[in-house]
Amino acid sequence: MINIKKVVNDIKDDGKYDAILDLVKEKLKNDNPSSDAILELVQNDEFYIKEYKDLNRWGELSSVHINALHVEDADTDEIKDLKETINKNATYLSNGEEYEIKQKNTIYLAWTVFIALPSIYVIDNLVRIMDMYKENENSVYISFVLVILASVWGYMKVTKNHKNQHERYMQTQSDTRALVKSGIEKEFFTYEEVYLH
Repeated sequence: MINIKKVVNDIKDDGKYDAILDLVKEKLKNDNPSSDAILELVQNDEFYIKEYKDLNRWGELSSVHINALHVEDADTDEIKDLKETINKNATYLSNGEEYEIKQKNTIYLAWTVFIALPSIYVIDNLVRIMDMYKENENSVYISFVLVILASVWGYMKVTKNHKNQHERYMQTQSDTRALVKSGIEKEFFTYEEVYLH
């Protein structure tokens, strides 16, 4: 839920986005591109939006450019419901931005391995210290299999959860865009009221 005008202004004027500005300058072959030229490039090539969002994610900045809408006493029930829904969705979108990107299985796999290997090591040492292997010589191997099965089960649960959260996030983002567009068209609020600048 970005405001394309804010993206352009940030790229052009905010030093945090100088890396993107350098890419824009190189692409446009212009050391001082105008806001209109940047806007056209950003609208035609989603690479720059992706880079912008990635920089924000790494810098722990939000790419959800929606203001909280003020619900006025004079607003009709339709306007109040729309504003409250947009506000609720904007909060959800801001808090769950990590779900905008699809899951990276390698990250979850790495975490699973980082949990499984030390667990196997600890269990192995406990079994040896407590002399459990004397009573059941396969106890170490059984514990290894149990840890591996638990790790695979955990990996599957985490990846499934991320997939579900990603789908919900993308649907909420799409729904919110439609609500904002509808509210602007019906003149319940202006573009400037709803989007950050």
